[in-house]
Amino acid sequence: MEIVLLAGGQSPERDVSLVTGKAVRVALEDLGHTVTPLDPGRDLPQQLWLQAEAGCDFVWIALHGAGGEDGTVQAMLDWLGLPYQGPGYLASALAMDKWVAKQIFEATGLSTPKWLSVNLKRESAPNWNNCIAQLGAPVVVKPVATGSTMGITIARSPQDYERSLELARQHDERLILEQYIAGKELTVSVIGDRILPPIEIVPAEGDFYDYEAKYAPGGSRHLIPTSLSRAGEERAGAIAKRAYDALHCEGLARIDLRIDAAERAWILEVNTLPGMTPTSLSPDSAAALGWSFRELVRCLLAEGMHRRQRLVTELV
Repeated sequence: MEIVLLAGGQSPERDVSLVTGKAVRVALEDLGHTVTPLDPGRDLPQQLWLQAEAGCDFVWIALHGAGGEDGTVQAMLDWLGLPYQGPGYLASALAMDKWVAKQIFEATGLSTPKWLSVNLKRESAPNWNNCIAQLGAPVVVKPVATGSTMGITIARSPQDYERSLELARQHDERLILEQYIAGKELTVSVIGDRILPPIEIVPAEGDFYDYEAKYAPGGSRHLIPTSLSRAGEERAGAIAKRAYDALHCEGLARIDLRIDAAERAWILEVNTLPGMTPTSLSPDSAAALGWSFRELVRCLLAEGMHRRQRLVTELV
């Protein structure tokens, strides 16, 4: 097929996107496809229109963060009738907006850490004492619409808290203040009805899976199988699938969780375009099933084409 590969873009996660794009391009070309890389700019709608007119068969979205993972690109591709991998525009938009996603998790009866929403354009954040009175200490401070843990910190003191607010504000005026769940970091990748083996993430330093731990070689260890009981792993997988369904995901999505001492799973967020870098989690999870990176790419390509064919059938 003639495949356009979107990688790079204008978000703070540009560098990660380029690494993902490079790995995916090699796999697609090894599978026999012709790949045209495209680094999105302001003229992306025009560029995609030209690619559609030229006979493009598929668009692989290797973008991360705003402008790629938030549904805007997916909506453009739907309008142009071009198939792509991963969830559609609605699921992507819901998952990217942590305010909305948290409300959906709660409405669906999924366990998610207690939280407060703050819009710094309209109000001040609660002071440290008021915050911990409602959430306990420490407190996780998050921008609403970022990925790759950008702008996210754990505040353990009033001084930490002020620094955390300022850092998060550099990424988004809308923030989430969230209860910290002591325990283990777990992630579960889901492809359609298939739940891939969960991964326990152990950062090389500290207890926070930050940007450095995610992408630096040796920044973290990925444990498969995890240190959970079999029943604990199964519960985590089932809850991850419920979160996937609650946001109307399709194709590959990765669900991040915290697991407390009683092995209860707490949903943190859903990633609709998880990284596909050499240190990324979803490829590791697929490898535990015996899939090569190329086979994972082929599976996601087939999922994207199948969804497009289904949509065309429904319209007819």
